[in-house]
Amino acid sequence: MPLLQAHLELKLEQALLHGWVQHQLAGVDLPLKLLRFSLGRLQGGEVRQLELRENRCQLAVGFASGPAVKLVLQAQGYQPTQQVLRLRVEQLVFSGFRGAPVLNLVPGKVLEIVSAQANQRLPGLLELGGNMELRLRLEPLLQKALQEAPLGQSLGVLGLEASPMVRVEKLELGSGWLNLALSASG
Repeated sequence: MPLLQAHLELKLEQALLHGWVQHQLAGVDLPLKLLRFSLGRLQGGEVRQLELRENRCQLAVGFASGPAVKLVLQAQGYQPTQQVLRLRVEQLVFSGFRGAPVLNLVPGKVLEIVSAQANQRLPGLLELGGNMELRLRLEPLLQKALQEAPLGQSLGVLGLEASPMVRVEKLELGSGWLNLALSASG
């Protein structure tokens, strides 16, 4: 029987999300290889564009080391019982390195490799479907977020145990915002 239950609804504006993504990318320093093309290192990521529309997200990222990517995602629906966000990749365009034109010809293969790399870091995060579709499982992301010291400390202050059960009850993309409804018990 849970000791405490909490419900939180957040409406995150596009500017706030832009700043958060920028902060996450600023410290990136990874060797990256897609297909047989070495991209060198991804260092010093910068968000060049982040635009949220109704069930759509457009993201352009550049790296100080040269490579850049533009990604357009269409949200196909959120399944709260499975904690899965279904996405379709509408556009995936690389630039800034000599292998970019070749990668742009095989976006499905690129998604397969990127999914495998993401699943190595967070097991079960992405599942690749046909027609450039992805299933993003939120459970691995929530577990990682709960391991972050500031969030764990905040939950302790609220009276929740060290590893509460957290679920995303609602996830919506609108014009300039992301709406999340979270529930936690523990």
